[in-house]
Formats: sequence, structure tokens, C-alpha cells
Amino acid sequence: MMKKAFTLLELVVVITLLGIMVGLSALYYQTSQVRADVNTQAAVLVSYLRLAQSNAMAGNDNESYGVHLETNLYVLFEGSSYVPDADSNIELELPPTIVIQNIVLNGGGSDVVFTPPQGETSTYGSLEIFSSQINKTIPITITSIGTIRY
Repeated sequence: MMKKAFTLLELVVVITLLGIMVGLSALYYQTSQVRADVNTQAAVLVSYLRLAQSNAMAGNDNESYGVHLETNLYVLFEGSSYVPDADSNIELELPPTIVIQNIVLNGGGSDVVFTPPQGETSTYGSLEIFSSQINKTIPITITSIGTIRY
């Protein structure tokens, strides 16, 4: 009479295949999470740029509003220039896997300032949100009339 059973070799092959599948799925999940983080951070930065423009257009205190850009953070500020310790500043720090790079603004610097009443900017230009972990870059362009594309 023959007994039906799995051999040790069959068990080793199945366990090895399962291990490879679990490892690949974990790697894919991590990559997709970082990709989602990059897309989300680009969208949030653009929303803060648009908020600064909206505040300038609304005539809040007849002030200019802007966004100060650094490699690992950005700051929404009130006024025609960035003051680091101002109480009205709203600072957002980027996750460690994401940076702002290649900031090229008209007139140099790292501040995009929108002026009332039309929400235009003389500091138009471009920048990139970048993740070296997945080598993904999202370019963001700001025009002189305040249009923001990404």
C-alpha cells in the first residue's frame, strides 16, 4: 500500500516560493507607499501656494502672501518677505525620503510671493519634489500671473 505524502524537497520548494512572493510584495508595497507620499506632498505644496495666492487676492489686510521653500520644508508666510520667527508662519516639514530641489525663481531666492489684488507674482519659476528612494521627480511651475502647474 502506498502512502500519500509530501516529500521534504516539495516542502522546501513551496516554502521558498512563498518566501520570495512575500518578499517581493513587501518591496512593492514600500515603493508604492513612497510614490503615494511624493504625489501627496506635491499636491499639498501646490495647495499651500494656491492658499497664499488666494489670501493675497482676497485682500486680507491688503498684504502679500508667500511660500518660503527649503530643501526639507516649506513655510506659508504673510508679508512681502519671509520672516523666520513670525507668529503667523505655518511650517510644513517634508518626510525624510522627499526633498525640494532645483528651485529656480525669477530674481533668485526661495520665496514665491503673491501680491494683491490680482494674486500675481514677480517670483515665478519652477521647482521639483524629488524622492531618491524611488527616483521620482514631480516638477512644479509657477507663472507670473500666478498659475501653478504640476
